[in-house]
Amino acid sequence: MEIPEADIVIYAWCPRGVQNVIASGGNNFIGLVDENTVLKYPQIPSEKPPNLIGDEKLCTALRKEALVGLRVEEQILRILGHHDRIIGFKGKHQDGLLLEYMPNGSVADYLRDVNPRPPLKQRLKWALQAAEAVAYTHKKGVLHCNISVGNLLLDKDLNIKLCDFQGKLLHSDGTVLLDGGSAEGVWSSMPRPDPTCANRKTDIFALGSAIYFMVTGQLPFPVLESRKDNGEIERRFKTGQFPPLGEAQGGGVVKRCWAGQYKSAENVVRDLEELWVCRQH
Repeated sequence: MEIPEADIVIYAWCPRGVQNVIASGGNNFIGLVDENTVLKYPQIPSEKPPNLIGDEKLCTALRKEALVGLRVEEQILRILGHHDRIIGFKGKHQDGLLLEYMPNGSVADYLRDVNPRPPLKQRLKWALQAAEAVAYTHKKGVLHCNISVGNLLLDKDLNIKLCDFQGKLLHSDGTVLLDGGSAEGVWSSMPRPDPTCANRKTDIFALGSAIYFMVTGQLPFPVLESRKDNGEIERRFKTGQFPPLGEAQGGGVVKRCWAGQYKSAENVVRDLEELWVCRQH
């Protein structure tokens, strides 16, 4: 397993106690510790290993960036505490953070790998649970800054928990107290002059894209590619050229998320609860 990053190549490594690497993202690996626990740790070890090729200065910078993000994530997870929709924090490890293991992976992986696709009722339940997670984090003064189906994990009972908290912690006056540097990908990014400027509406926009993927099983503009068509994707979102989605599938909720019409994630929860009740009859 190797991760290309600019002019370096990083091969997976396992700290003591880690059985194997099960995922990677950003500048971190996720390693399986036991049947209930994973370790999130930097892709670059503290000492330059023989299995790393490339610019040492760049490697040092990447490790520093990863450590900053992990420090922010630890503090945010401690502030969030226990919640049914938030990944469980199990403590600090000398190489990273010990987290709850989610055996069914991410929503993105599940929708890609499981056939037949879960029924709409299940996918709308996920949408509601994702909105509950975002509403809770906002209540705690946290902006996630990278909400996506890749960061919405599924436990053994297929309930959602939000992970990867390297966004921003806000003071009650709106001042940024902590910033882990997270940012959305183009499919989840609300068009704005400064993409590093985040608020509740940018998180809710990203939630809309996640809900769209949950319900449809595809990205908003499947014929476009994130790297090659970045500008066109942004243009369509900016001009309100949203892909169609029926009301019964949550289309109204998704459109309001993308249009910036929700003042809070709690309002998204309310609308999805109403839709969920309708699906029960």
